[in-house]
Amino acid sequence: MRSKRLVAAIGLGILGALGIGGAVYAALDKAVTISVDGRVQTHHTFGSTVADALREADISVGPRDVVAPAPSASISDGTRIAVRYARPLTLTIDGETRTHWVTARNVGQALEDLGVRATGGTLSVSRSMGIARRGLDVELRTLKDITIKHDKTTTTLSAPVLTVRDALAAAGLRVDSDDRVRPPAPTQLEDGDTITITRIKVTTQSVTQRIPFKTIRRTDSSMYEDESRVERAGEPGTRARVLRVTYVDGRKAKVEVLSERVLAKPVDKIVVVGTKERPSSSGRVGGGVDDLNWAALAQCESGGNPRAVNPAGYYGLYQFSLPTWRSVGGTGNPIDASPEEQTYRAKLLYKRAGAGQWPVCGSRLFT
Repeated sequence: MRSKRLVAAIGLGILGALGIGGAVYAALDKAVTISVDGRVQTHHTFGSTVADALREADISVGPRDVVAPAPSASISDGTRIAVRYARPLTLTIDGETRTHWVTARNVGQALEDLGVRATGGTLSVSRSMGIARRGLDVELRTLKDITIKHDKTTTTLSAPVLTVRDALAAAGLRVDSDDRVRPPAPTQLEDGDTITITRIKVTTQSVTQRIPFKTIRRTDSSMYEDESRVERAGEPGTRARVLRVTYVDGRKAKVEVLSERVLAKPVDKIVVVGTKERPSSSGRVGGGVDDLNWAALAQCESGGNPRAVNPAGYYGLYQFSLPTWRSVGGTGNPIDASPEEQTYRAKLLYKRAGAGQWPVCGSRLFT
């Protein structure tokens, strides 16, 4: 201040030497108020612009600093000048870091100036913390609405979380090393994301199981091709197994055999089937049966049609049911057999059970 008074005195002396009076000096001298980041000082200057006043006051500004009025603006006695220094604010929002130059003097005002909404989020520092000219590092985790699907239910979470792992912790949900989490735990979240937890349970089980027996077919040329017999009955075996069973959300999804030991081997079933073709028969069965009126019976039962089908489950000339047809040695469906074979099987049935097998038409045999 002494040098400034000295400049003023020298200036006054020069004006006096030039014959300029005190009134003119007073008109050239201007008292301006300068606020630098809120610190106010009064300065006398003979300059004509804001830049002149700042230079004379030893206040330097850079291109990022804010000066109002502008440095080129004219000044007069009583002009108020505001200077706000820019500060580097390194702001990390949900893991993404950027450096902003701000003139706000505290974190809250800086966020507001930058248009950053921090409502409901968490800040690494207080909103009222000042920002020094050397700058400040601030981390912000924004509020996010997250949906978590798990254990046959859905949990909604509204919290300032950064990753899937953070969200699970905030929701109080625990997962173990077998559980499947999508997206994976380190994944960074965005507002509206959905997390799915699939519960995986792996167990080891010891079980005893049946071993099914096989059926072995052998042929016998002495038997007719429509004949068979069981030469040896089959018996299942048993085995002890150690299984690894994987359950997905409570449902069995995979079974792996870890070890196996046979306790009893199965005994194969042996079935002998004939290969001899039955000789072509005249259809005679003897005992007077062959002399009955089989044509009349067929006409009454099926209209004489060897491929006749009754929807109630009766087939052919004599309207056999399939079980009855098989009981007299028939195979397949009667309508696929020749008329001669159908008549032969009908004679066998009569010989075994009489005309009562055809309660409506049986009397036609005796016409």
